[in-house]
Amino acid sequence: MEQTGLNRKSLFLLCLATVLFAAAYYPAFTTLVHKWAASEDYTHAFFTVPIILYMFWLQRRALAAGPGNPLLGLPLVAGSILLYLFSLQLQIPTVIFLTTMLTIVGAIIYLSGVRVLRDLAIPVLLLFLLIPIPNQLLSMVTATLQLKVSQVSEMVAELFSIPLFREGNVLHMTGKTFLVVEACSGIRSLISLSTLSLIVGYFTLTRWRSIAFLLLLSVPVAIFINIVRVVSLVLIYEWLAIDLSEGTGHTVSSLVLFVLGLGLLLIFQRILESWETTNKRG
Repeated sequence: MEQTGLNRKSLFLLCLATVLFAAAYYPAFTTLVHKWAASEDYTHAFFTVPIILYMFWLQRRALAAGPGNPLLGLPLVAGSILLYLFSLQLQIPTVIFLTTMLTIVGAIIYLSGVRVLRDLAIPVLLLFLLIPIPNQLLSMVTATLQLKVSQVSEMVAELFSIPLFREGNVLHMTGKTFLVVEACSGIRSLISLSTLSLIVGYFTLTRWRSIAFLLLLSVPVAIFINIVRVVSLVLIYEWLAIDLSEGTGHTVSSLVLFVLGLGLLLIFQRILESWETTNKRG
């Protein structure tokens, strides 16, 4: 009975902290939602949040059981709140979002201890992945990926003996010029597939290294499908004189290639799952 009462008390404190947190950080949440809505790179966030909440719900017993660690959790919460208020005054979105997530981590440690973070590592990491990458950093990464995708696409097109001249991230063909824009750089696929890899790994894999390996595999998969996208546009235009670089055709082809990327990710997941099963038997 005493343990049950303790669990109820911890659960009540957790619910109370959640309500107070939601009220205090409402400005951060509204700004974050506006960022997601304005960026095509983060439209998946609206689907990811309910999944993260479900992950936390699955760990509700561990969260309620404690024991908490006020010595570590309280300074982290206090420091995060101070930084949050400071960044809110200066309107620094990235710092606002980071301090919001750090407050969540600090509250978990305060109420439930450090050990519970091991079970919550994936949903906590997903929370941080929902923070939009700062524009300057995003532009640098995107520009690098655009150039690499363009270079590899040029080399693949040459294997099919297609006359092509590349100028930076611009591919010149006879009668047509293809611009490898930000959407074709792979950054959007990378953000989405890395998130999906963590979600799939959380529900299907049992070992941390397997989940980490699946996350790492999402990077080459994202780059690969965007190379396939650019090369496909070039080949289809050269062989069939059909331009899929814009309009409905481009949207449909992008969706098909994303499904391809997801399929590759699921194949890797099955391989890792089989490897885990084999090791358990061994």
